[in-house]
Amino acid sequence: MKKILTGLVALAISGMVLAGSVTIEGAKLDTKNGGKDQMNTNFSLSESINNTFSVHTQVSSSQTDGTNAVSTRLEVGGTATAPLFGPVSGYTKVAIGQKYSTAGSFTYYSVEPGVSVPLTSSLTAKVGYRFRTAADNPNVNNDTTHTARVGVSYAIDKVRSVGVRYDRITGDSRQDGYNVFYSHSF
Repeated sequence: MKKILTGLVALAISGMVLAGSVTIEGAKLDTKNGGKDQMNTNFSLSESINNTFSVHTQVSSSQTDGTNAVSTRLEVGGTATAPLFGPVSGYTKVAIGQKYSTAGSFTYYSVEPGVSVPLTSSLTAKVGYRFRTAADNPNVNNDTTHTARVGVSYAIDKVRSVGVRYDRITGDSRQDGYNVFYSHSF
């Protein structure tokens, strides 16, 4: 399964060289259950298939304070978006990925439903909930999390945007995530 997933991620990354958008995100994760805090960096590429569906690939790296332990995630997924009422849209993002660390590696999946609300012509708010867990042996891999998230993004112009997001993570990890990001569309 790992070789297949790694191959899919490599194919997705190489196929998205002409991606519709690139996003770089940094996060500070404050751990609440006695563990060490973390710094996280995400790099993602996404491409719209049509007005409803888009696909993405992401590389994420986390470093634990004090120990400098590093873990890396490679992920591919898709998002479906549809109008709900007025200017409010709903979305559902699904993904599958592989986590690598000194403790080993395993496959995981995630599902994230949410809503997006334009506040002005340049400012958009998003509220979502993500469930993520290991595909095999979730009790051994300790990667089951429930993340409530809320964020806002500001469109600088038609191709650039910046944003902030707060994540409340519970489950096998208990963390508060403070995220900033920059996106560039092509």
